[in-house]
Amino acid sequence: MKTLREVLDEVPDPRSRHGRRHPLGSILALAICAMFCGARSLYAIAQWGKDQGVPMAKRLGFQRKRTPDVSTLQRVFSRLDRERFELVLGEWLQEQGLKRGEALAIDGKTLRGIHGENLPGVHLLAAYAHQSGIVVGQKDTAGKGHELSTMPLLLEQLPLAGRVVTADAQFTHRQICEKIVQKGGTTSW
Repeated sequence: MKTLREVLDEVPDPRSRHGRRHPLGSILALAICAMFCGARSLYAIAQWGKDQGVPMAKRLGFQRKRTPDVSTLQRVFSRLDRERFELVLGEWLQEQGLKRGEALAIDGKTLRGIHGENLPGVHLLAAYAHQSGIVVGQKDTAGKGHELSTMPLLLEQLPLAGRVVTADAQFTHRQICEKIVQKGGTTSW
């Protein structure tokens, strides 16, 4: 079984080969660790990395003595293949603790944006495993009223065999239910 750090290396690096000072997997690992420790902004992530010093940088796979600064984090995260990152992370989380036959709840959520309308929130359709407490998969939608069109895409990436899938009544369409059953799951609305 791979470690989270090894899995993060599978995410494609959006940067050109020229000027890469830090491995992408190390940057992602830094962000995850910092966020687990309470960092909620790029500045806080960069500061957390600096505060940890060389030993933590080496453990995360950085070859230099310094972790990335805010501008590097901003460039990397603005270009990151979010879909691939979420898929890789979701699959790793499933391997870590998704119990056999555990039910999945699918629902839409809007993540809060910042600075009012300048950077609005993102609306996601997510599958959550209650028992394990993990988000197994998620897809962004065009907004609150567009969850139904995103549902088949989310179902494609989910392990549904032997699982009960619960969701709001808006998803009680024949095609959605057939897709869940084809993948070995059952529905509960």
